[in-house]
Amino acid sequence: MDTATAISLLTINVIVLSAVILVLLIIVIVLMVKLNKVVSNMHEVTQNVSKATEWLSPVKVFSEIGNLFRSFKK
Repeated sequence: MDTATAISLLTINVIVLSAVILVLLIIVIVLMVKLNKVVSNMHEVTQNVSKATEWLSPVKVFSEIGNLFRSFKK
């Protein structure tokens, strides 16, 4: 094999590998952005569940019922 052919094949190989690395990098960035959105949605859901469970605690329920009866007396 002469050197011109070897150099041209190596150049093509480097270009293809660079393109593959660039595509993989773009895929990783897109996946990270989507994962960030999923995590932010999960954070919002956990906050809503936390607020709901706070209202379902017996102490909170009885204190709110007591406040309701106190407001009727006034």
